[in-house]
Amino acid sequence: MELTELLQWVTMGRKTGSLAFVRDKTKNYIYLEEGRIISSRSNEPTKQLGHYLLFQGKITEAQLKRALELQRQTRMILGKILVQEDFLSQEELQAALVGRTEEVIYDLFLWDDGYFHFTLDGYNVDELILINIDINSVLFEGIRRKDEWRRIRQAFPSNDVLLSLRPDWDAKGMALTPLQKKLLFLTTMGKTITEMILELHGSEFQVNFELFQLHEMNIVQVREVREVPAVEEGPSALQQKGMELIKGHKYAEAIAVFQQILLTDPQNAVAEEQIEQAEKAICQELYRTTVPGNHVPYFLVPESSLMEYDLTNQEGFVASRINGSWDVNSIVMLSPLREIEILQILEKLINMKLIALK
Repeated sequence: MELTELLQWVTMGRKTGSLAFVRDKTKNYIYLEEGRIISSRSNEPTKQLGHYLLFQGKITEAQLKRALELQRQTRMILGKILVQEDFLSQEELQAALVGRTEEVIYDLFLWDDGYFHFTLDGYNVDELILINIDINSVLFEGIRRKDEWRRIRQAFPSNDVLLSLRPDWDAKGMALTPLQKKLLFLTTMGKTITEMILELHGSEFQVNFELFQLHEMNIVQVREVREVPAVEEGPSALQQKGMELIKGHKYAEAIAVFQQILLTDPQNAVAEEQIEQAEKAICQELYRTTVPGNHVPYFLVPESSLMEYDLTNQEGFVASRINGSWDVNSIVMLSPLREIEILQILEKLINMKLIALK
């Protein structure tokens, strides 16, 4: 079933329940009441409220850090804490929740594959801050973005593209948006599109779209398209091997096996569950042995020398979060990467003797 047909089905049928969309490690949830959207949730950090607000410039990292610390202490909903601390007004919170949910839906139009399932009820209203979105109002924009995405990908084949300023461009008389100005600065810093998305806590589409506008205005040009190693496809019948690795506490190897299963069977619930459990176990072990949550990372080498170590986009971003005062827990809370990715990067930086903990 096409996404447009699915959304029309829940609207016309006045469905109440939870609509889940799954692709690889990403899980997006849309909550419905009588065919209208009342809330959403995503496990992708850039689609979560805090990072959405950072990207929109509505709050600072310091404010988000404070709010997340309070959330950890009180178990309150993040949005309510932001209002309570006067970081946002109630009106700004409602607008952000609507905007964030619309971005979750728009992003679904860009998926080439994935699957969905609908569950009657499937949510607790007391745990949500309710909004009200008419699905029909987002369909047109979603279809428009899908068409726009094809044009963008013709110019930028992937996010591993390095851009540069055209030598003959002239800024005089050009009305640039604040986001475009930030993107031009990051372009001069030699950042790839992936690095820009991370740096801005941003939406993949919106960052690519604004860069595409700059490309169409002859301000930026593609300097390099970096190759990403291809994923090797394995056999689909690997479940037994994966379970044996889990039993032997070889969690990283088990994750690789179950990910191979998902390449050919994306709806394999056992593989998804085992990956989730294995990642939790790895995180617990890293917190216990290598990167305790309450310890503060600091550099052992000059930050200016990091370019010599050929760090990946994600590794460079995590390194940029190290300021000598934030502990591991704070870096995890404020980074638009998954917990396991951040902890493994910190472990790698420690093993490379680039950082230590205090």
